[in-house]
Amino acid sequence: MLHLPKSFVSRICTFGGYEVRGWRHAEEAVWHLTVKSTHNGRRQNAYVARDGKFNSRTPNFEEEMLIIGLIAEWEAELLEPSTNEGSDHE
Repeated sequence: MLHLPKSFVSRICTFGGYEVRGWRHAEEAVWHLTVKSTHNGRRQNAYVARDGKFNSRTPNFEEEMLIIGLIAEWEAELLEPSTNEGSDHE
């Protein structure tokens, strides 16, 4: 079994026809994300986001709004003591 540091956080969400996967280390505060359409099987796009801004590659408007909303939700969950116990979200 792969040992993950306690600071490793990952999330998966399917919403609005997209599957979004994200992970980060708490000390870096940078989200590494992949976005894939669940409707047409379009290829997966990868992004890196910090403070609501994307490094080098910018998603389309729909993906960007989805990603920013999910990161805000995930960050809020991390502040809640009950959801910060494990390293993965169910």
